[in-house]
Amino acid sequence: SALALLLATGLAMPAFASDDTENPWWQKRLQSMKDKAAEKKAGKFDKKSLAAKKAKKPILAKAKPQAEKPVLAVAKPAVKKPVLQAALEKPAKVVFQPAEKEAGFQFSSRSNRKSYNDSEIVATQGLRPMLSGASGNAMVAAIDRYERISDNGGWPKVPDGKLRRGAQSEDVAILKKRLFVEGYINASAIEGEKGMTFTDGTAEAIKLFQTTHGLAATGKIDKATLAELNVPARKRLSQLNANLARVEAYSQELGSRYIVVNIPALQLETVEGGKVYSRHNIIAGRPERPSPVVMTRLADINFNPFWNAPVSIVERDLIPDVIKKGSKSLRDQKIRVFDGYNGPEVDPDDIDWANTPADRYFFRQDPGAQNAMATAKINFPSPFGVYMHDTPARSAFKAAGRYLSSGCVRVDKMHVLVNWSLNGQDGIGPGQIDGLASSKERVDVKLNSPPQLRWVYLTAWATAGAHVNFRKDIYELDGTGFVTGQPMPVGEYSADGERFVLKLPDSKPPAWSVDDTGGDVPVLKKKKTKLKSAEIAPNEDVEAPLRKKTGLQKSPASVKKASADEIAAPPVKKKKKKLSNALEGATGAPLFGQ
Repeated sequence: SALALLLATGLAMPAFASDDTENPWWQKRLQSMKDKAAEKKAGKFDKKSLAAKKAKKPILAKAKPQAEKPVLAVAKPAVKKPVLQAALEKPAKVVFQPAEKEAGFQFSSRSNRKSYNDSEIVATQGLRPMLSGASGNAMVAAIDRYERISDNGGWPKVPDGKLRRGAQSEDVAILKKRLFVEGYINASAIEGEKGMTFTDGTAEAIKLFQTTHGLAATGKIDKATLAELNVPARKRLSQLNANLARVEAYSQELGSRYIVVNIPALQLETVEGGKVYSRHNIIAGRPERPSPVVMTRLADINFNPFWNAPVSIVERDLIPDVIKKGSKSLRDQKIRVFDGYNGPEVDPDDIDWANTPADRYFFRQDPGAQNAMATAKINFPSPFGVYMHDTPARSAFKAAGRYLSSGCVRVDKMHVLVNWSLNGQDGIGPGQIDGLASSKERVDVKLNSPPQLRWVYLTAWATAGAHVNFRKDIYELDGTGFVTGQPMPVGEYSADGERFVLKLPDSKPPAWSVDDTGGDVPVLKKKKTKLKSAEIAPNEDVEAPLRKKTGLQKSPASVKKASADEIAAPPVKKKKKKLSNALEGATGAPLFGQ
């Protein structure tokens, strides 16, 4: 009976379990999903409703020009003002999508995503973050619970049978007992005839299970869901134990405002006052070029940044592409070539590419729609030379397995993160951010009150009163003792036999930790490298040896530490713009959210 099974597992059912039809913790969320689906269906099939919607919805393409509307991108030459001043004096008017109206941003209407989660502002939902000061206690409680489940035999293996709505069988009974043991349904759902029936409530419980395992919440038992259901309880316990030390380390000194980037979850959260403000899909490092763990503060924001190709990208991608396709491949990507640091621009047609070393020239991509950094880049101190940035290839955020970068993190709806990070500094808000991004001006903003930042590696995490979340160990680090540092490419080990290093070698950053092409440059196979483990040095200038070799100078004092992509930057004449002595300008890119 259900009572016997309950006693056998040694568990009192958690408060968030349901009776298979009602669930106070997540029913509201599921109802919201149903309401959205109903609205979508009504909008598609109800012609009257659709006509009413269209009548109310502003359409920019059909709007008549209004004299009073400010246009940041166009100004009379005789009275042209610096873009930042113009943006602050006359903020761009924004057309809101209903779901984002409260935040004051313009979102693209082309957002039919196939990813498992949407990037969105969730400030009004009161959601607990993946990581907080209470995470350690929640993890200890989860470990205790899964120990008891494991000691009492774990959960049954779900057979690959006909498991769908309306089905009634022993296989369904096993599925429901499996969900019951982990707390996804209540005891009443596994009793009698109901215990053998795949009800609507069973489907809702499956949706919740899928959500906590990073799967598409369909309520259907597909291959991926079945595989996660049949991961043994002992393995889940091992995951929790592997992540306990990580949670305890990452949650130190978070402060009231912070950013969490969870690489295995492929998600970023901005957190304020203990609640999540916004969630963003991210693109993280490929298994052969993994993203590191970083614990630091933000430093500054670059609008419309240049992208300077690291030597490794030049060697593996750019030069082979030029040899194969000609210099047109560089021009198509708006990449210019310079004769060393402080050198003049060089015509790529005059270079013997077949006999040119990768470090002979500097390669710089101009700002614009094609730029690998797109509209903005966020810098922070790190020994691994990584950063967060926008990307022109926004369709990649629609995918589920977004391990596509070379170590840096690309952020969906970057403008929301930029605005939250600025937090009203210098009067810069949503309209000004859109204006800066569309201005074709290179502007840097040093953050006065930078929030804490955590790039973390959590394959399991717990929050009070909720189910435990699990994700795949994409970099194969569980069980290795990994907490912080730079993971080695999957399948590779450091010279001392570790799967990670705590500090980069004294030569230069490895290719997988500094290169990020934004998906615009083909990536060739990387040569295997062995590194040596050592003590971590959070603010170490890891690019110093490279500068010594090439004659480069440090970046301006306004930026504490140059990111890897800025190391190779040739000089650019800039028109300086100032706001509270924090901003500088040069040239630009398109609107955020396009």
